Amino acid sequence: MEYTNYILFALGFLGILMHNLVKVESINRQTQGNFKILPFIKLEWPSIFLSLCVVFVCLIAKSEIKQLEAVGSWLGISFVAIGYMAQSLIYTFIGKVQKIIDKENKQL
Repeated sequence: MEYTNYILFALGFLGILMHNLVKVESINRQTQGNFKILPFIKLEWPSIFLSLCVVFVCLIAKSEIKQLEAVGSWLGISFVAIGYMAQSLIYTFIGKVQKIIDKENKQL
């Protein structure tokens, strides 16, 4: 299947939605069904926008990311996974960059 950028972004967005619905489900169980959406949005909006940014960057750079090229026909499901795991991906990336910076600072 040939995926357009709009479809890939929508699939990434659905991954983000699934990630947040898992969080909502957990909170809803802990509160015996008394989940409130506004406090959740107030707390989670930075994470949601961060995830959207990750999906957007992957969409722009999809030809440069070798792992995405390797999945070929699995590109759609890859963008769902990217959306779902976006926060983890960005924190892993930041952690690797921080290690490089720390290593360079020690050498100075």
